[in-house]
Amino acid sequence: MEEMPLSDPTAFGPAMRLIRRRRKYFFATIIAYMPAMWLVNRMFPTFRSMAITFALWVAFLFITALYSAVARCPRCGQYFHMNGMSLLYLRRCLHCQLHITANRAE
Repeated sequence: MEEMPLSDPTAFGPAMRLIRRRRKYFFATIIAYMPAMWLVNRMFPTFRSMAITFALWVAFLFITALYSAVARCPRCGQYFHMNGMSLLYLRRCLHCQLHITANRAE
């Protein structure tokens, strides 16, 4: 069975919190790159350790990007950050233009 998209803006809360949380995981992974590489270089200054750390970071980045890409918009039911094969981390749904903070009090 296919889920019906929500039409009441007050019911967007849980779905929008999920989208925002997944975005935070993705952006935290990106921000963690430089400190992680610096730390590994200080502890184990070899090319092999740096390459392993980079490979693990890329794998984790792929997982968090996929995790955030499949979050569905509560209004239209489409993927919030994907339109076709395009993955864009904008602050609005790529289909119905619902803003990422739509459920917060103005």
